[in-house]
Amino acid sequence: LLQHAYENTEYYKRLFDDNGLDVNAEDFVERFEKLPLLTKKIVKDNYDALTAKNIPASEITKASTGGSTGVPMYFLRDKECLYLRRGQELFFDRWMGYEIGKKLGYFVAGSHFDGRISELKFKIRNTLTNRMVSFDPHDITEAYMRSFLEEFNDHGPEMIKCFPNALAPFVHFVKKNNLEIAPVKVISCTGETLYKQQKEQFEDVFKAKVFEKVGTRESGVFACECKEHDGLHIFTEGVYLELIKQDGSLAREGEMGKVVITDLFNKVMPLIRYEIGDMAISAGDKMCQCGSALPLLKSYLGRTRDILVDSEANPRPGYLFVEIIKNLNLNAQIQIYQPEKNRVLIRVVKKSEEPIDTSDLVAQCQEILGDGISVEVEYVDEIQRDPSGKYSYVKSDVSFMDQSA
Repeated sequence: LLQHAYENTEYYKRLFDDNGLDVNAEDFVERFEKLPLLTKKIVKDNYDALTAKNIPASEITKASTGGSTGVPMYFLRDKECLYLRRGQELFFDRWMGYEIGKKLGYFVAGSHFDGRISELKFKIRNTLTNRMVSFDPHDITEAYMRSFLEEFNDHGPEMIKCFPNALAPFVHFVKKNNLEIAPVKVISCTGETLYKQQKEQFEDVFKAKVFEKVGTRESGVFACECKEHDGLHIFTEGVYLELIKQDGSLAREGEMGKVVITDLFNKVMPLIRYEIGDMAISAGDKMCQCGSALPLLKSYLGRTRDILVDSEANPRPGYLFVEIIKNLNLNAQIQIYQPEKNRVLIRVVKKSEEPIDTSDLVAQCQEILGDGISVEVEYVDEIQRDPSGKYSYVKSDVSFMDQSA
């Protein structure tokens, strides 16, 4: 991949030469970590220079990220890469007991749902292989969810594939109304941070084990839980993954770092040492009891924007705050948002006219963040989802990677 990128893209030829790296040298791979990280901004600014010149136009497809930060990043993939991506996902799905042709329940964000259901090609593929019933995340009225529940039960899926925050409102509706729902064998969650309370509720309602998968549009599904549920296996056949700490060194066991990926499949636009904007905790050299030789991540924390910064410039993962929200069980929709270093807003959408006591919520958030952070409550009419259609319980405009302790 590195030799291909050097010989066929202007960007990597220039980058390797400027950093004194000879792609033909015996020690080149060992010196790989000297290469500067690739960011979304660099991809946008060097789109043509990153495009390999030896891939025919007929073999190239254009794609984009979900635009969670406001503006999507466009990139290219070759067709062979797309086929390998499908195999990459099926590899992990088979760990869960899924095979092509088994029935699916599908709960995803709006941007993944829009327009697909009406496409003839989609309908044919769905009838013959995918065999899935899809939940419309735009419509969470009681009438629709009762209708979809009937459709779901009639279909009888063996597996659910979901974004956690797309499945959550349907599960809440079923549980709240004490309704009967067809059990499934397994639930595969990806696309968003999966919180402990969500996992427990999904397993309770569907009587099935939940598996967490992680991936991006750029690199596909690259890590997944196995039957041991003790970390996530990294798909090293398709990606080379690094966890980089704040000081630039590699994270050791138990340490947190930003996820940096080198995609081994995409030849038309190689993404080498690409910073995807997520955080994870290293499992070091630990091997899984399941017997797979694929290395592990201890846990996946999700987007850097889901991590708040406390008064000492330490990262505070979003799940800490989600646990507080869930345990207090307030009759409201809540998002905890950090617009600037010393200020955090608790956005609240009330579900009724009754007053809400947010004092415990403020106090517990204050305890985690420290006295140097101002914690305020803001009542709003609506909490906007990301452009990709995903919903965040915790959101930050402050990167802890840019702070000094």
